[in-house]
Amino acid sequence: MKTSGFQVNKKSIFFVFSFLVLFSPKFLTAQSGSVSMKVSSAPIWDRDLGDTVLGMPYLQTESAVVACAGGSVQSFYMTGTPLWNFDPKDQLTPFIARSVEGAAYICDKSGYFWAVNRVGRELWREKLDKPIDFPPVVGWDGRVFIPIGSQVLCRTASGLPLWSIDLNSQIAGSPALDHAGSLITVLQNMDFVRVNQFSTVERVRLSRMPMLIVSLKSEITDSYVLLYPTGETEKITYNEGAAKGSKLSRGSFPRLASSPVSAVSRGDQFAVTFSDGRVQLISDTGQVTWTGDSHETAAEKGSGNADPGKITMVFDERGIYCISTRGETCFAPDGRRRFILKTDEASSVPAFSDEGLLYVCGKDKILHVYKVDSKPRTVQRSKYYGPQPEGNYGMGDPPPSPWAMDGNRFDPVQQNIMYNRISAAISSGQLGEAEPAYVGYLFEMIGFFLNDPHYSRVRPNVDPVMQAKFIRLLGKVGSRDTIPFLWKIFDRHQESSIKSACAEAIGDIGVDPEGSSYESYNFLLAANNPNRDPQLLLSATASIAALCRFSGPPLSSVGISLLRYFTFLTWAPNNIKNIIQSQLDDLYREGLNRSIQ
Repeated sequence: MKTSGFQVNKKSIFFVFSFLVLFSPKFLTAQSGSVSMKVSSAPIWDRDLGDTVLGMPYLQTESAVVACAGGSVQSFYMTGTPLWNFDPKDQLTPFIARSVEGAAYICDKSGYFWAVNRVGRELWREKLDKPIDFPPVVGWDGRVFIPIGSQVLCRTASGLPLWSIDLNSQIAGSPALDHAGSLITVLQNMDFVRVNQFSTVERVRLSRMPMLIVSLKSEITDSYVLLYPTGETEKITYNEGAAKGSKLSRGSFPRLASSPVSAVSRGDQFAVTFSDGRVQLISDTGQVTWTGDSHETAAEKGSGNADPGKITMVFDERGIYCISTRGETCFAPDGRRRFILKTDEASSVPAFSDEGLLYVCGKDKILHVYKVDSKPRTVQRSKYYGPQPEGNYGMGDPPPSPWAMDGNRFDPVQQNIMYNRISAAISSGQLGEAEPAYVGYLFEMIGFFLNDPHYSRVRPNVDPVMQAKFIRLLGKVGSRDTIPFLWKIFDRHQESSIKSACAEAIGDIGVDPEGSSYESYNFLLAANNPNRDPQLLLSATASIAALCRFSGPPLSSVGISLLRYFTFLTWAPNNIKNIIQSQLDDLYREGLNRSIQ
């Protein structure tokens, strides 16, 4: 439709007015000094979604995913390039999570839970008893916590069940990860619960329902501050040394200055936005470090009455961000206000990215993206994707298993008994609390030769056939923490069957953010390398294809290049080359070869 002159003039007048207001001295002045960065009120790009957005955009790996009311899920790169459009054929819940690799986890109204990779390809799905009521949560090693009713389901990144528990009361608050990688939430029966990555539950009964929970981590202990609508608070302390079932204890905490509407923590500090739009930074002892005015305060011509459902916060090494449906304010860690951006009322809470972009879903069904912060993040990043998780679950270096000192553990009969025992636990989908012990055992039996100067290849402590079976079990546990161990076994073991098992396990896990598996495959199977095992080449091919499918670009582009190289290996039989080419054709067909710009 042709734009009328009135519409053009109106837009121009609005832009000039916005420019003058935005850069006026009054607009750019903060309580503790002038703002250090100017922010443009014009989006750097817009995209017509053609639909209303459910919930806030979900950001990861330099891209955004939005769920629309009509049922589709759309994804865009940070430059505005459309990446994919996924249609689950039913209306969606507004709850999405994303992994470090950019996989999106969504659920429709009929209860189907989907994992979708970075180019919109379905990875796996599971039919739940009913739709989820809160967003799923991705753990540090890629495992996915799915809250549903009174239950928490835990799945590997590739969709295999690790455990499920019933908390015996409906989940009442959106679960989140604490600073130890455990899930925390509140139940309708007033229990505050902490569920760790292995399904161990700690709980303490509250006297009323909190509005917000922030997780704090000091050099001494982990703790949680519960914020109530009245401004009252309390602190829950986690004591690792206490007996199981009594590790959580309640304590007092200073009252807040006003009613909170949003809060966020980092380390031993937390920031809170009050209903009047003010922001405070508070220590783990309750001491107020500083107070500042956000764009929501009456002093900044905001409403002065922030809605809890229309505001969120981000706290990282760059500063503290207060984000609402009407704009964003950034404070430096010392309290200096860095910038304010005011926008038209959004249909949902905007999202702020690691790249300094604010994604705003307008009521006009258009996604507006603003460049609001040019200050880069300084956290460690993976080779192919974004910032690394806050920590790990220790499965890459598990504690000694209960069988570590058992003199009979290398007896073939005992090995077979343990294999069946661990296999049954994994197959049941209830590995749960036994995971550390079983993973420790698998490490000991798989890597028995690593530090043994008297290791005999003629009479190994673990037969290669059983060793390969143990490796495949480790792959089914599905923790990305174990990937470096599998690299080590692949690189150091002389048996091709063991190398093949490692490749299969890495493919089953589905993630390799550093791409180290590709480097190992490339080195071992190079044209001038004496190792020329067709079965190993097949296993590496399947592993590379699995990693390409899960992670998508840019890792898949590297994997496809490696597979193309494999097709030119002069020593590879033609039937193996045909299989490799078939895998390549499938990856091309799925769009995994294209770069994202």
